[in-house]
Amino acid sequence: KFGKFVFCACVRIMMGYLFYFNMFIVVAQATAVIDIFFDVLALQFLQQVDDIAFKLAKWDVFGKRLKRASTKKCFRAEFEKLPFVRRKKMTIFVKVVYIINLCGLMAGMTVVSIRQRRGDYHCNSITVNFDDHIWENALVLNSTGGVEVEEMDLIYSYFNGVYVLNGTHAGRPIYTEQNKFNNTPYEEKIGAIIKYCEEESAWVFMHENIRKDRNTKNSDCPWLLRSPETKSFNLLEVDSTWSIWTGIINTGSTFQATCNRCDSKADCNYHGTCTDDGKCDCYVSEVDGYPLYTGTHCEFSRPCIRLAGSEGGLWDIIPMEIKDNGFTTWKAYGRGVYLQVSGGNLTIPEEDGVILMYTGSRWFGSYYEGVEQKGRDYWLHYSRELHAFWDQLYKENTQYVSNPTSRSDPIAVDFFEIGKRGAKYGPLGELIPLQEPPGSGLFEC
Repeated sequence: KFGKFVFCACVRIMMGYLFYFNMFIVVAQATAVIDIFFDVLALQFLQQVDDIAFKLAKWDVFGKRLKRASTKKCFRAEFEKLPFVRRKKMTIFVKVVYIINLCGLMAGMTVVSIRQRRGDYHCNSITVNFDDHIWENALVLNSTGGVEVEEMDLIYSYFNGVYVLNGTHAGRPIYTEQNKFNNTPYEEKIGAIIKYCEEESAWVFMHENIRKDRNTKNSDCPWLLRSPETKSFNLLEVDSTWSIWTGIINTGSTFQATCNRCDSKADCNYHGTCTDDGKCDCYVSEVDGYPLYTGTHCEFSRPCIRLAGSEGGLWDIIPMEIKDNGFTTWKAYGRGVYLQVSGGNLTIPEEDGVILMYTGSRWFGSYYEGVEQKGRDYWLHYSRELHAFWDQLYKENTQYVSNPTSRSDPIAVDFFEIGKRGAKYGPLGELIPLQEPPGSGLFEC
């Protein structure tokens, strides 16, 4: 019987430490003091449910059988009071245990708080997608930190892509835009950021060189997109319907953000396996050993190596870097980039070229002079620094443009030749269909 008594005492001690553990989790995850109060109150109630049930059984609430069981002699036994010397030793022991428990809780909270402030529990990398909204005549400083303001048409989807954790603000992560080739930081350009703005009590998308008016010091966070008011520390938990600035405040813009860390094959779209470091390892072909899918979540099918367009036009995917006895292709926003090698309905000098690339929501066919004369190092640097907005790719280079699409290739997508430009035709200019009938697409693999 004494063994049963010891067992019961050990169980009660274990319950106490479980309560401490639960309380620690509650405090670590809470965002407000009132939340801690209510959660601890609920834990205390749950811990006392068995005592309440025992008392009700003694009061004959659950029947005679349980009343007899709960009023047995063993439950009425009293222990003799210990001598003072032994009580003193026990009191000291209990106080030491309390101090150890307190120090353990404080040490745990210190570690968690430091890691929270450092951003260890936030997603380190996210993929962001904005709607295809356009802000005409946006007020812009040059991307390398200049002070002169100029007007440029801002297509928000240009800023789609990977954003990486780069510090914290107000206990929340700051995500910085990466380049569109291999998702590493820009060396020359300044990337946009997504952070929490205390002034707005919301998460915001902003760029330090894009302003809503000519007063360059009008706000600490000159937002371009703004979430609903929230106190959330996790961007991925914020409502996806944001306000957007297009010269006026518009509501209903969709903001999509996905963590680039995987936990299972489902996060890799069942096109690969999730590795121990949280990255998707896409399946490869048994024939040639090249990946069957690409993208952070293996979401893009293997790109077509050669495209066939109208009037005998052929477009080849562009190789960029030698790697593992093979090559990697030039990619923009995770999609392959193509060079026109023959045919087509655009006559150009032999040394020039037309490059087909994805720019966030549309495919652009852009004209470049001296393609053949520029070496691989030039194009490698260009691909790493390319940004459709800051390079004014649509205005300066683009001859063709597609309909908005999220496909991994330009197949089954309608294209248009850009005709006249001007205020009469809007920010995209005069769009002349290149396929007949509409909806038939321009390219095939």
